[in-house]
Amino acid sequence: MNSSQQRRLLIICAGLIIAVVAVILRLISFQFLSTDQIAELSRIIQNHSVTDLPDRGLVVDRNMAVLVGNGSDYQVGVSPAFVSNGEEIATDLAPILGKPRHDILGKLNSSDTFVVLEGRVPPDVAEEIRSLGYDQVQLDPLPRRMYPQDDLLCHVLGYVDFQNEGGSGLEGYYQTELVGVAASMLMNISPLTEQTGVIAREGADLVLTIDRTVQYVVEEQLRRVIEETGAESGTIIVMDPRTGAILAMANLPCYQPYDYFDAEDGMLLNPAVSKQYEPGSVMKLITMAAALDSGTVTPQTTYNDTGVIFVGGNPMYNWDRGAYGVTDMTGLLGYSLNVGAATIATWMGPDTLYNYFQRFGYSRPLGIDLMAEVGGQLPLPGDSNWTETNIGTNAFGQGLAVTPLQMLSAVSALANDGYLMQPYLVQEIHKDGQVFSREPTILSRPVSKQTAYQLTAMAVNAVRTEVFGAQLEGYTVAGKTGTAQIPEGGIYHPSDTIASFIGWLPADDPELIVLVKIDRPETSPWGSTVAAPAFSELAKELVILLDIPPDEVRLQRDILAARSQGG
Repeated sequence: MNSSQQRRLLIICAGLIIAVVAVILRLISFQFLSTDQIAELSRIIQNHSVTDLPDRGLVVDRNMAVLVGNGSDYQVGVSPAFVSNGEEIATDLAPILGKPRHDILGKLNSSDTFVVLEGRVPPDVAEEIRSLGYDQVQLDPLPRRMYPQDDLLCHVLGYVDFQNEGGSGLEGYYQTELVGVAASMLMNISPLTEQTGVIAREGADLVLTIDRTVQYVVEEQLRRVIEETGAESGTIIVMDPRTGAILAMANLPCYQPYDYFDAEDGMLLNPAVSKQYEPGSVMKLITMAAALDSGTVTPQTTYNDTGVIFVGGNPMYNWDRGAYGVTDMTGLLGYSLNVGAATIATWMGPDTLYNYFQRFGYSRPLGIDLMAEVGGQLPLPGDSNWTETNIGTNAFGQGLAVTPLQMLSAVSALANDGYLMQPYLVQEIHKDGQVFSREPTILSRPVSKQTAYQLTAMAVNAVRTEVFGAQLEGYTVAGKTGTAQIPEGGIYHPSDTIASFIGWLPADDPELIVLVKIDRPETSPWGSTVAAPAFSELAKELVILLDIPPDEVRLQRDILAARSQGG
């Protein structure tokens, strides 16, 4: 053995001796570990964290038809080390993923352990990739909300982002209830330990007051009137005035909740509760109700309509610049006279007028179960932006701002014996095997039953006098039109308007109340020729869908019931 071999042998022996000594010292050190230290080492070695994520709750209509459910998108990835046919895979995936072939090929030839070819694709794309039969391509599911009714109820339902956070509508308002509660624990994986599972608390299911068929009919009617009038947008809300239950809420244009990230700015907000407008002449219903309830006028009270009135030094005219002479309150409402509305407002005075406006729910959110409800704008005496002129303009719906829901809810009190109900969309919450039902809630009683009856009778006359297009054969309809100018940059637009109509039926015992609001119609500016006919066409279908019998049938039924009780 030469000297070189002897040196190598000595080095190897020295290394083995050092290794043996290190092992012996380590074994000796374990003898001095405390019980707690040994337990901690055992815990680290034998336990790992297990988490169970809950499914988000479903949203269904009043007949349990699914409006929002759960599904999966997919992440597309590969482990390049297992790819031997990259050229072929890149060629097939490029048109499906919509990416350049060389970009995909570059990732397939990467030295990385794992690469993501696409962060998220919908189920149909994933299925197309799966059909290629490449085992190397990995499709990992990612939770995603699914909308089997397409964009129906888009603004009401809202959307859920990729972090499982509701961003608008019901999804945002009921985020806590819908998301559920995840469960996690440290699980011992020792074969000597009994294995246990972990179960998350699933999200609650929401049952709405809305019937998808009714909603579909409302959306189609709104789409038709917008197309026929060349309007920019619109809103229709249908509500049961007796309870506040929303039967339909439609806004157009809409967006795809599944592709919420492609929506234009502002599109995700629900215009029915998050956007404001000047309501115009429908406000005369509230002004007249205040005047009647406060004792300022009776239906027979008269005034001399000269066609103009000065309030706060500013002139105000009737919509047609006409002068109607001696006119009673029923005629005022029937012919929608601005001068008359401003006149009775000055008779009431600001304290009485604005007290009633607030009692009807203006200037504050109503508390509907939707995300991002706003309260409108109602200048009050003493505010920096209030002047005496506001008494007159506010009386006929200009110079203040409301949401469509606020306007509908205020008028609904007149259809409900003077009671203002809180509007709502969720009838039941199904959670942990229990059912929590919503009970109707009274917000206030702004006017008496007598006032509500008087005003309804006047509104029936208004439909017969002014709004022939809103009449519905076999049913007595009460209602009022609105034609409001649109403020832009501190002045009113010279030609664009918001045309609206609010109507309720049957007038003597209302089961539904409807607001139709059409923004910037091109064919006509008037609520009477744009919104009122749309109400009538819609009401023809609603009375059938909601099983509301005509007046004659109801009268006959009541007579038979009375005879039965008397006999």
